[in-house]
Amino acid sequence: MMKEKQMASQLEDEDDPRVLESEIEALLFASDEPLSAGRLSALTGTNSVKKVKTVISALEDFYRLHDRSYGIVEIAGGYQITTLSEFSRLVSSLFKSRRKARLSQAAMETLAIVAYKQPINRLDIEAIRGVNCDGVLSTLVERELIAITGRGEGIGKPYLYSTTNRFLEYLGLKDYRDLPSVEELEKSLENIDLIPKPIDMDENPEEDIEEEDSEIVIETDRE
Repeated sequence: MMKEKQMASQLEDEDDPRVLESEIEALLFASDEPLSAGRLSALTGTNSVKKVKTVISALEDFYRLHDRSYGIVEIAGGYQITTLSEFSRLVSSLFKSRRKARLSQAAMETLAIVAYKQPINRLDIEAIRGVNCDGVLSTLVERELIAITGRGEGIGKPYLYSTTNRFLEYLGLKDYRDLPSVEELEKSLENIDLIPKPIDMDENPEEDIEEEDSEIVIETDRE
């Protein structure tokens, strides 16, 4: 009799949408990376991606209705709880004492090329930039902003590079199809703590630059 009551109680909990809401909310709070609807479904044992998305939508409505300082965003193929943009300055002050990692101008240019030309090999990147990119590519791979995603055609079958989900997270994009124009991307990169504001050659003509002074033009294949 006791076992039957326990089983009945368990079934009631599984059917209660509030239980699923709490489970999904707990997982999103605990995760330091976006979780896809499929992953959330598997972790909660729901076996219904549609139900998970319905719950996420309900949570978003609840947060907005109660004026929470955070919300759920769809980013890099998954969902993540983040603080609202109006609290960004306040939250950033909390981490002011932490050392911020920065990318060089060369790394930022290379990252932009990979973003718009992916998948792309090292030789093609160097043809666009006009300089060797071995060290820069290693840095971007180490920081998980790009990754080797295959091999190209030709002599030696060179590695092909593409941007990662971490790159999408930094820019707040769902997937690479949401990439903005080159100009908008440059502005977005300027506002990311990981990447410094690009050097203005007109305002700082005598500032030391690691590489040759050349204009980088990226032609996108998108219409």
